[in-house]
Amino acid sequence: MPPSMEIAVLLLGVLALETRRSASALHIQQAFASPNLTNNFVVDPVSRRVYLATVNTVYQLNGTLTVEVEKRTGPVEDNLLCHAPQLPQAPCEHPKSLTDNYNKLLKLDREQGVVVMCGSVYQGFCELRRMGNISEIAVEFPPQGEKTVFPSMLNIAANHPNASTVGLIFKSHGGNTRLLVGATYTGAGTQFFPKNHSKEDLRFENTPEIAIRSLNVKDLSRLFTYDINPSEDNVFKIKQEVKTKNKLNFVHAFIQKTYSYIVFNNDAKMGHKENQPNSILARICLDSDIPRKSTGSESKKLTESYIQMPLQCGPNGNIYNRLLSVYPAEVHGGSGGGPEPYLFGVFSKADRNSALCAFKFGDIEAEIRQGRSNCSNSPSSDVQVLDSVIQGSGAVCIQKGNILQPEQLDCGAAHLQHPLALRRPLRAIPLFGNSALSSVSVDNVHNHTVVFLGTSNGRLHKVRPTVAALRLPAGEAVHHIMTFDPNDGNFLYVMTSHHMLRVKVAECDQWKTCTDCLGAKDAYCGWCTLENRCTIQNECARGLLPRSWITLGEGPKQCPSITLTPPEISISAVGILINGSIPDLIGSKVECEYKPGVSTAATVYGLQIQTCPLLPPENYQPIPPGV
Repeated sequence: MPPSMEIAVLLLGVLALETRRSASALHIQQAFASPNLTNNFVVDPVSRRVYLATVNTVYQLNGTLTVEVEKRTGPVEDNLLCHAPQLPQAPCEHPKSLTDNYNKLLKLDREQGVVVMCGSVYQGFCELRRMGNISEIAVEFPPQGEKTVFPSMLNIAANHPNASTVGLIFKSHGGNTRLLVGATYTGAGTQFFPKNHSKEDLRFENTPEIAIRSLNVKDLSRLFTYDINPSEDNVFKIKQEVKTKNKLNFVHAFIQKTYSYIVFNNDAKMGHKENQPNSILARICLDSDIPRKSTGSESKKLTESYIQMPLQCGPNGNIYNRLLSVYPAEVHGGSGGGPEPYLFGVFSKADRNSALCAFKFGDIEAEIRQGRSNCSNSPSSDVQVLDSVIQGSGAVCIQKGNILQPEQLDCGAAHLQHPLALRRPLRAIPLFGNSALSSVSVDNVHNHTVVFLGTSNGRLHKVRPTVAALRLPAGEAVHHIMTFDPNDGNFLYVMTSHHMLRVKVAECDQWKTCTDCLGAKDAYCGWCTLENRCTIQNECARGLLPRSWITLGEGPKQCPSITLTPPEISISAVGILINGSIPDLIGSKVECEYKPGVSTAATVYGLQIQTCPLLPPENYQPIPPGV
């Protein structure tokens, strides 16, 4: 069986649906309603604040989703052909009009204490605001009196409401903070920009689709620039004449191990090629942990390490070819028995049917190594050198005849400093289908994989081991990014078109007995033995102690039960043996309760209560005559 088939069979077992019982309900714990369309959100794991970006407004919310600060960002006087008015050399003769500001990028940099906010106005201009109060500018940029800021370097985010932007913040090993950005090209000839062929259009040719920029606020002269010389080493910029064949629509950027991944769709391949995958996974080495031996630049060259591969969800002839949402997560139950990292993705087709697929990161890494090896050893039909604007020579795979080192197989080699593309897609079999999936997040709970799926018609589904569904406010579409509360994984942050929601992943207290609790097959719910109730583990006072909280994996057989020993009750005491899973009671205060307010102290030996003294006869109700 091919490896991809093994993965699919494994995860189909993990995600098997059991509908005989209803799962513990999902519950909206807190909610915030936005009058404007939402764009982005990010959660601060330390302060527990939630930053929510909407059209023309950014909100700073506390842990209960109550507004702390509200900052208006638009509408502003703008024209697509005009640069930001903050720039000293940016006069514009084109007529301006009130323009809505769509947030395109919202990222936290805790170490520098800033929130990076990039909007669609002013050609994708960014601001750095203070984390504690987003109404305040944290860093004045450009610096007052600065005359050397180049406007063409500051087209950071996509400057159109429907164009995409993704990004992530990381630190190089030299300590400098970097901003990795992917943004849809919106220059002349695209669906986003007027075809007037004016000289201003040319500036967009200088904006790369993917770039690593400086984000060191102590070095304002290089802020947002590609601060490696030559700058082309740090950008992926498609040649102007082939941009129409590479219309990139970005979905998400994330870090896994020491690699950054960017996921996007090539919309130029849509339409007549519906049975071909157009979803792309790109990988770039960040060089954030291991210093380079050379005395060259601190960061790994983007052009050296960039490599991409198609992702195919579904068999040939029935491909879900547009990627909507991704989530990296570890899954238990692999061939090695331990957790293995997977990339989960929601894909759709032209008929709006959608499906969930999963790809093993081990297979992704193996495909990349094999592709680079093929490109080095001989001209390969499996590997393509991308049409990009870069320095250097040798725009095809060149046979070297030497053995590449593991670092070169993972992150490229100087002899071929061009971005590469694998032609053969990495395939996966759909695990779950629905007509309106829009978002996915995945949790690993007590060795069980739980998948949350948002939909475009306002539903949140919890899948595995059982299925639950939550109707969201006003039936609003779920944004493609969902994230767990970094302080409490029992809550999920969900953004819809006009709401920010904090959803509790399970309502366990609906189950009143241990058998019903574990029989519900909800991985989050277990039986709190000493409190005699069904709970999430951190809601059980002694839930972290051995045998204090019975998990789904242990099963109903571990539910506590009582056996009298001997079966006959003696005059003075009764022996009680507790079966099932309970914590060690030696040294604990244990009482035998006969009725409310009437109890006696028990003597405990391990799990066996040896002496439970009976009450004197006068404490019992008299026996009715004739009985």
